[in-house]
Amino acid sequence: MTELCDLPATTLRRMIGDKRLSPVELLDSCIGRIEATNPALNAFVVLCLEDARRDAAEKADQVARGDALPPLHGLPIGMKESFHIQGMATTQGFPPWKDRIAEKDDCTTAAIRRAGGVIVGKTNVPELLHGMTSRNPLFGTTRNAYDLELSCLGSSGGSAVAVSASMVPLASGSDTGGSIRGPAAANGICGMRPSPGVVPHDDHIHAFNPTSIRGPMARTVADTQLFLAGMVSDGPDPYDHEVSSDDILKVRAGDLGSLRVAVSTDLGFVNVHPEMRATFETKIERIEGLFGKVTRCDPPLGEINRAYWTLRPMKFLPDLGEMYKQDPSSITEYKRVDLRHAFASSVEEIAWAQAEQTRVFARLRDFFQDFDLLIVPGHQNPLLSLTEIDAREQAMAEENDRFAYDEYDFSADEGRATINGSFTLTGAPILMVTAGRDPAGMPFGINLIGAYKSDLRLLSFGLALEERTADDVQLGRPVPAALKDVAH
Repeated sequence: MTELCDLPATTLRRMIGDKRLSPVELLDSCIGRIEATNPALNAFVVLCLEDARRDAAEKADQVARGDALPPLHGLPIGMKESFHIQGMATTQGFPPWKDRIAEKDDCTTAAIRRAGGVIVGKTNVPELLHGMTSRNPLFGTTRNAYDLELSCLGSSGGSAVAVSASMVPLASGSDTGGSIRGPAAANGICGMRPSPGVVPHDDHIHAFNPTSIRGPMARTVADTQLFLAGMVSDGPDPYDHEVSSDDILKVRAGDLGSLRVAVSTDLGFVNVHPEMRATFETKIERIEGLFGKVTRCDPPLGEINRAYWTLRPMKFLPDLGEMYKQDPSSITEYKRVDLRHAFASSVEEIAWAQAEQTRVFARLRDFFQDFDLLIVPGHQNPLLSLTEIDAREQAMAEENDRFAYDEYDFSADEGRATINGSFTLTGAPILMVTAGRDPAGMPFGINLIGAYKSDLRLLSFGLALEERTADDVQLGRPVPAALKDVAH
C-alpha cells in the first residue's frame, strides 16, 4: 500500500495547503520509513528528529491560522552532510574534521528553512566527497536501494538513496564531476545541476571558479522544480543572478514538437560500456518521435577532459595541500591522486586549461544556437559492486605509493573521461530524468543539457518529457527492491 511518504512532493504540498494533510502527519510517515529502511540502507547518518517534530508542529499551526505558506511548507528535507546546519558537525566523512561544528546555517540551508522545509537530518557522502560509492570511516557505507551490494555512487549518494526509498520527498545535493547526476541515475530519481549562481553558494574556496554547484534531488521533474524554487536566494555568490522562486514555479511544460535536439552517446571521446550504450539508444528510440528534429552529433567540447582534470584539483589545495605535503597518507587515496596532479601541474598547463575552458564555452554558445537541447546518458558504466570497489581502491593506493607527492602521469587523464565530468567547466544547466531500467534491472537515467543560464527552459522541457512519457512502462521509475516488502 502506498504511504504518505511515497507521494510526490508537489502532491503533498497541495494537500498541506488545502488543509488535507498536517505537516506532523507527513513527518511521522517519513520517520516510519526511515526507521524501516535506514538500518539497511544507511542513507541518513545524523538525524535531528526532535527539532523536526517541533518545526512540523509550528508549520501545522501556521496552516491552521491561514498564514501565507512558502513553497516547501511542511515538506521533510534531507540535507547532504557537507551542507552547514547550525550546531551540527560538517565532517565530509573525514575523521580530522569530525568536530567542525557549524556556527550558522549556510545560505542554502537558510533558504530551505525560509521556504518552509522541515530538516530531518544529514545524508551520507564519500570521504572528502570523492569516491566510487558513498562511504567513509565516520558513518560507514550507504547501500543502493535497488541492490544492497552495488554502489550508490557519490558524492550525493546518501541524498539519492533517502529520496529513492521515500524516506523524504526531497534532499539537497552538490555536484562537481557528477555528484548529483550520477547518484540520481543510479538510484532512479531526478536531480538538477543548475547554472552557476542559481542556487547561491557561500562555501566556495575559489568562488570565481564555480565547479561545485548545489542543486535539488527528487523523484520527479515537477518535484525537482519545486525544490529548486525553495533553494534559490540572494547569497554572496559572485555568479548569483536573478532567477526567483516565483520564476521557477511559473514554469510549465513546453512544446517538445518544436525542439531541435542533439543526441550524443559518448561525446566523441568517452568510453561508454556497450550495455549502457545499447540501453541509451533504446531509450532514445522511445522518445525521439516527441521532438521536432533529432540529430545525432557530438557537442564541440575540444579538450575539455584534459582541462577538467587539470583545474579540478586546484579547489582542494587550500584545505588539504599542507596536510598532504606533510603526510600524503593522511588523506584519501582519491585526493592523493588529485593533489599529485595539482603539484605536478605547471603554470603553463593551468593557463592552457583555463583558456580551453573559455574556448569550449564559446563553442557551446554557438552550438546551442543550432540546438535547443542536448541529450546524453546519465552514466557510462554499469554500477560496480562494493567488492569491486574495494579492489580498485587497493590498486589506487598501490599506484599512489609508487609516486612522489608531486609526480603524476598525465597520459592517464585520457582514459578518465566521463560523461558527467565533461560538462562541469561549461556552466551548462543539466537535468537528470529517470528512464526505466538497464539490462541488469538497475535504474537508468538520461541527462538533458541546456545552454548556459537556460535553466527555466530546461525545466519546461523536462516537465514536458515527464508528462508525455508518464504511461510508458519502459521509461517509468522502477520501485526499489528495498521497498517491496515495506510499502508495496
